[in-house]
Amino acid sequence: MNSILVLELIVGIIVSFTLLGIFIWAIKNGQFDDSKKMMESPLFDTPEDLQRAVEQERRVKELKEKRLNQNKEKDSNSNE
Repeated sequence: MNSILVLELIVGIIVSFTLLGIFIWAIKNGQFDDSKKMMESPLFDTPEDLQRAVEQERRVKELKEKRLNQNKEKDSNSNE
């Protein structure tokens, strides 16, 4: 009974490392790169998509500034 568990463990480890090796090999050889899609994606952006991106960047900037101001207020209140 114990030998079956050890055998299953060894086979599982071998299969896992094999799959990890194949995955690393695929990444190094650029199997997941799609440069054509990356180069053509701006061609399919609509004006609405671009406006949403600009709006999202503006919101993120406002939230960062707000958080920075809140942290400054906390620091000034704790120093008093």
